[in-house]
Amino acid sequence: MQTRYNAYLTVYLSLIFGIVLSLLFVLIEGAATGAVRMQAELVADLGIDSVFAEYNRALLNQYQLFFIDSSYGSKNGGIGMVEAHLSDYMSRNMNPEKDLFLPGEHTLLKLRNPYLEIDEVSYASDENCMVWKAQAVHYMKAVYGGDLLSRVQEHIDVVKSNGFTQKDVYSETAAEIQAFEEALEQKEIQEFDAESEEGYSYQKVSGLFDTFAGEGLLKLVLPTGHTVSGAVMDSGPYFSARKKNGKINQGTGLHKGADKPDKLTDELIFGEYLIKLYGSYTQPKKEGLLQYQNEYILYGFNSDATNLRRSVEVLFALRAAANLSSLYADSVRKPEVDLVSLIICSLLLSPELSDALSAIILRIWALAEAVADMRQLLNGGQVSLIKEHKEWSTSLTGILTGNLHGNSTYNQGLSYQDYLRVFLGLMNKEKKLTRSLDIVEMDLRQTDGNQHFRIDRCIDYIKVHFGFQDANGHNFVFYRKMCYE
Repeated sequence: MQTRYNAYLTVYLSLIFGIVLSLLFVLIEGAATGAVRMQAELVADLGIDSVFAEYNRALLNQYQLFFIDSSYGSKNGGIGMVEAHLSDYMSRNMNPEKDLFLPGEHTLLKLRNPYLEIDEVSYASDENCMVWKAQAVHYMKAVYGGDLLSRVQEHIDVVKSNGFTQKDVYSETAAEIQAFEEALEQKEIQEFDAESEEGYSYQKVSGLFDTFAGEGLLKLVLPTGHTVSGAVMDSGPYFSARKKNGKINQGTGLHKGADKPDKLTDELIFGEYLIKLYGSYTQPKKEGLLQYQNEYILYGFNSDATNLRRSVEVLFALRAAANLSSLYADSVRKPEVDLVSLIICSLLLSPELSDALSAIILRIWALAEAVADMRQLLNGGQVSLIKEHKEWSTSLTGILTGNLHGNSTYNQGLSYQDYLRVFLGLMNKEKKLTRSLDIVEMDLRQTDGNQHFRIDRCIDYIKVHFGFQDANGHNFVFYRKMCYE
C-alpha cells in the first residue's frame, strides 16, 4: 500500500521564507544605507566643528572675538586652505583606523568623500566690516550692561544741540583781538599797557592769549612728568589702505538670520567695545604697535604723538566752547567781566569798545579754563560737560593779571575716556570700522605666528556642499552651515 503525504505546509513556509528573506535583505540594505548616511553626516559635522575650533587664539585673547584665520599663519590664505583642513579632518573621521595603529581594525562602510566645496563664506570685512561689528556688538551685549549707553547718548545730545564741535573759540578770539586793536589804532592809540589800580590791563589779557598761540597746545596742557609715546606705524600694509585700493577678499556678507548692527544703540555699543578693548592716552595698550589706538581710530595719523595732538586740539576746542557757553549764562561772572572791560577801555580812552573787550575777555577766560580742563583730563581726572560755578579752576583775577594757574581738584563728571566715547559716537561709522581693523592687524602682527595676518582672511560663517559615496556606489549629497554664535 502506497503512503501519501500532504506538503502544503512546506510549500507555504517556503513561500513565506522567501518573502521574509527579501524583507530582511531590504532592512539590512536600508540599515546599511542609513548607517552610511549617518556616518557621512557625522563626519561632516565633526569636520566643520574641528575647523571652527581652529579660531585664531591671539585674536580671541586681545579682542574677545572668534574668527578662523584662513591663512593659518602662512603668507597666503583663502577658502582653499579651509577646504584642505576640512578634508583632512573628514578623512581621519572616515578612516579611524588610519591613526589608531590597531592591526586588523577596519570599517565596513568604506565611506569616501569625492566632493567638497565651500559655497558661502563671511569674512570679517564684508559689508563694510559689518561682520566684525556684528560679532563685537554681540559680545558686548553678552558681557556688559546698558546703563552707560544712555549717559553717552545724553552727552552726545548735549554736544550736538549746543554745537560745541562746530565752534572755534581760539580762531574767533584771534579775529576779535585783531579787530579790537585795529579800532584802537584808528583812534591813534598806540600804547595798550595802561593799568588800573588793581593791576588790570589789556596788555596782560592779550598776553595770556599769546601764551596759547606761542606754545604748542600739547606741551601747554600735558601734566608735569607725563610723556608721549613715540610709536609710529606705516599705514601702507594695513586694512584701510587695501580697502581703499579694492584689494580685500569679498565674501557673502552677513549670513541669513544674523542681526545687522545698524541701530543707534548698536553704534554706541560698538563705541564702548572700542573703549574697552583698544588703548588710549590714559589707558595705553602697551603691547600694541600704537598705544593710543582710539585716537588713531578718530584721527587716522600714523603716530601716537600726532593722534594725541589732534585729540587734544579737538577736545580743547570742545571744552572752550562749553566754557564760553557757561560764562555767557553766568549771572555773576558776566557782569564782572563787563565792568572790568569798561574800566580797561576807559583807560584806553575808548569806553565805546567795552562790549568788544568783554567778548574777548570771556573768550580768553574760556580758553584758559579749557587748558586747566585738559590738564585735569590727561592726568586721569574728570570734567563735567557743562560745569557748575564751583567746578571752575581759573579766576577772573588770574585772567586780568595774565597768570594762568588753574588747578581743579573736582573729581566728578566725564573722564578723558568719556569724551572719547562722545567723539566716537559722532564720527563717521565707516572710518571708525576700517581704522579699528587697522589696529587689529597691527596688534596681531606683533604676535607669534601672525606676521602676515589679514583681517579680510578671517571667517565667521561657512556653508559647505558635501558629496559622499559608500562601497556600493551610493551617493549622499547635502549641505551644512555653521557660524560663531
